[in-house]
Amino acid sequence: MSGAQRLGDLYLTASGRIGRRGFVFGLAPLAAIWTAFVILIPEPMAWVARVLALVLLYLAACVTAQRLHDRGRAGWWIWPLLTAGIAAWIWRETPFGWALGVLLVAPLSDLALRPGQPAFNRYGAPPH
Repeated sequence: MSGAQRLGDLYLTASGRIGRRGFVFGLAPLAAIWTAFVILIPEPMAWVARVLALVLLYLAACVTAQRLHDRGRAGWWIWPLLTAGIAAWIWRETPFGWALGVLLVAPLSDLALRPGQPAFNRYGAPPH
């Protein structure tokens, strides 16, 4: 499988498995793009940021679902994480939003640091 094909699989589908490195290197560019657009887009163009946010959320959900598959978990476990992330963003200037943001660090760190299942599971072969 070519690198470009694998990159497309990483971002455009929630099926399959990815390892820790793929998870980190999959989410890092999405976070960097979002940060750049939040800083650079002026307020009158907020609709661009909303459209971009939807696209980036979809891509982040795909990468996270693949990582959950590597750990032997169903991809639907992404929904509590996404819901908490969206709520943290909506209420980002309140203590509730900050608390949600801090609480999200634990599951994301767990996905980034703990190894996946070493053997074949119902989601496929282990990543290389």
